[in-house]
Amino acid sequence: MKLSAPPRVVAVVGPQGVAKNAFWESLMQLARTDAAPPQPRPGTPEENGSAEALSVVTAEFQGGQWTFIDCPSAPESFQETQHALMISDAALVICDAQAAPAGTLAPLLHFLDARRIPHLLFLNALDESGASVRALLKSLQVLSGHPLVLREMPLREGERMVGVVDLVSETTWGMKADREACLIPIPDSQRPIEEAARRQMLERLADQDDELLEALVEDSVPPPETLHEQMARALRDNRLVPVFIGSAERGWGLLRLLEGLRQEAPTVEETRMRLRLTAEGGPLAQCFKTYHLPEEGPQCLMRLWRGPVEDGSTLAGMRIDGMLRPQGATRHSVKTARMGEVMAVGRLDQIRAGDLLEADGVRRPFDWPQ
Repeated sequence: MKLSAPPRVVAVVGPQGVAKNAFWESLMQLARTDAAPPQPRPGTPEENGSAEALSVVTAEFQGGQWTFIDCPSAPESFQETQHALMISDAALVICDAQAAPAGTLAPLLHFLDARRIPHLLFLNALDESGASVRALLKSLQVLSGHPLVLREMPLREGERMVGVVDLVSETTWGMKADREACLIPIPDSQRPIEEAARRQMLERLADQDDELLEALVEDSVPPPETLHEQMARALRDNRLVPVFIGSAERGWGLLRLLEGLRQEAPTVEETRMRLRLTAEGGPLAQCFKTYHLPEEGPQCLMRLWRGPVEDGSTLAGMRIDGMLRPQGATRHSVKTARMGEVMAVGRLDQIRAGDLLEADGVRRPFDWPQ
C-alpha cells in the first residue's frame, strides 16, 4: 500500500503501576493487523542494555504509517522519556483507574505542559474498578495545566461497564469478551446522561473556539467532521487534553483511541513548526537517543524533520553507511527514509541526544532538556 501522508510519531508514557506494559502489548497486537508479522517483545536487555530502555515500533494503520515509542516508566529513566517526547507529534499518557493519581504523574504532565507537547489521556481499567469518571478527572485535573476533556462516556449496568459512547460522533459501542466491540443504540435510561456529558465536552471545547461558541449560543452543533477538526486544532495548539477510556488488559477502547489519533493527532509539519524548525533546506534529522551495539558500535536514533535521506547520502558531514528501521527488538535495513520517519544510523561519531544533523554539520538546539 502506498502511504501518501508523512509518518506520525506517538510516545506512550506513564508512571510505574498503571499497566502500561499491558497497554503496549494490546497496542502491538492491533498494529500487527495492519503491519508486519508479530514482533518480539521490545526492550530486551541484549538490545538496549536495560529492560527499562525505550522501544520503537513502526506500523501501518488505515493507510497511514505510525511510529510508537514505548518510553520507560522508571523515575531514573525520565530524561530518556523527555527526549523521546521532544520529537513526538503527541503523547499517550496511561492512567490506571484502580489507583489514585500518584504524584509520579505530576512531573510528566508538567513537562508536557511546559514544552507544549500535545497529549491525550487513557483511563485504564474502568470496567474493573467501577471508579467514578468525574472523580478521576477531578483528581487528575489538579495535576494538569490544561482542561481535561472527556471524549468518551462509559455505559454501566450497576457497577459494571458494558459499553462506551463516543461524545463527538455519538456512536455507542457495547463491550465484548473478544477485544473490540459492536455498535449498539444508546439505552433510553442513559440518554440524559450522554446528552449532559456531550454538552459539557462541547462547552469545554467552545471555551477554546469562538466559532463553536457562536454555534452553541445559536443551538446549532456542528457535524462530527467539523468537531474532529476543532478538536484537532485544540490538541495541536495544546489548549486541552482529550481523555479516552478502556481496558488495556482486555484490549477494549484501543481501536477507538487509534481512530482518534488518526483524525486529530498533529502532523510532522505541525510538530516541526512547534519546534521552530524551518521547512526550507536540505535534509534535517534530530537525534533523540544514542546507544551501543557490540558488533556495530554506536548508534543514533533520530527523527527526520526534512527529507528524504538515502543510504549513502551525507549527514553531519559524514557518509551514511546503512540505515535501520527499529522494530522492537529487531531492526530492518532501509534504503530511503522519508520526512517524519524514525531511523537508526550508525558510525556518526560525537553525536549527542538533541543534536540537529544537516548535510554538512551539526547544531545544538537551545531548549533541549538536559
